[in-house]
Amino acid sequence: MKNLKSISLGFLLAGMACQQNPKSETTSSDNSTALLTKVWESDTLLTTSESVIYHPELDVLFVSCIGNTPPDNIDGDGFIAQVSPENGEILNLKWIKGLSAPKGMGIVGNSLFVADISQVVEIDIAQSKIIGSYLVDGAKFLNDITVTADSTVLISDSGTNQISQIKNGRLSLYKEGEPLAGPNGLLVDGDDLYIASFGGSGAFIQMDRVTQQSTVLVDSISGGDGVVAFEDNFVVSTWAGEIYHVTRDGTKTLLQDTREAKINAADIWYSPEKELLLVPTFFANSVTAYKIEK
Repeated sequence: MKNLKSISLGFLLAGMACQQNPKSETTSSDNSTALLTKVWESDTLLTTSESVIYHPELDVLFVSCIGNTPPDNIDGDGFIAQVSPENGEILNLKWIKGLSAPKGMGIVGNSLFVADISQVVEIDIAQSKIIGSYLVDGAKFLNDITVTADSTVLISDSGTNQISQIKNGRLSLYKEGEPLAGPNGLLVDGDDLYIASFGGSGAFIQMDRVTQQSTVLVDSISGGDGVVAFEDNFVVSTWAGEIYHVTRDGTKTLLQDTREAKINAADIWYSPEKELLLVPTFFANSVTAYKIEK
């Protein structure tokens, strides 16, 4: 497992080396069963855009922006932006300010939970202000967030190989050690937790949330970042710029590879209401929306 310094350096070196193959607006691999068709792209004011989440009642996207890098600096220049899901218009660039390196987000009622290096910040959405925080003891690189049906918030730490949880207002350790390999993307789907690993060989893991018994569905999605449900399967991104369709039996198909153009694919979100796959581009400072065409 990488330590904090190597993770930060890895982000920056990968960002300088990753480039995209700029093909047509609709792209796929040769054996793809689906296509990504670009619908819109936001302005490039979303400085180091890391994660995006859709709020259906407000019909707005929240985008976490790290600001200056490296992405583990406690510098107070991170922010949450509000963006239109219709056309990518930036509605409120710095809706919430004063964070350091905000990454994954989850919504529970009127609260937006945000992973911010070593703490999870709780934001009152209606009041547009931070109302609390949970300091995760020993945390180094809190990364993604997912929320269960009973409003438990799960948080990955890629730097310590742990997953924590906030349940009924109490913070505790959920899982550590094997089979985790620098856990990044998290998705609760029914009784299971799906994990995209940033480290190791790039394991995409299915874990029973109660027994914590796990199965590696795919072992070769290197630098896994975001994971979302799409119909009865999954879409998984890599920070370097790949986007895969993954079936429940572990078959992966490359949908898009934007590494050669230095366009990342960070913590993605799929909105079934809008039928949009939303991709934060990190160093490209934007969010791009795609239709998944079959």
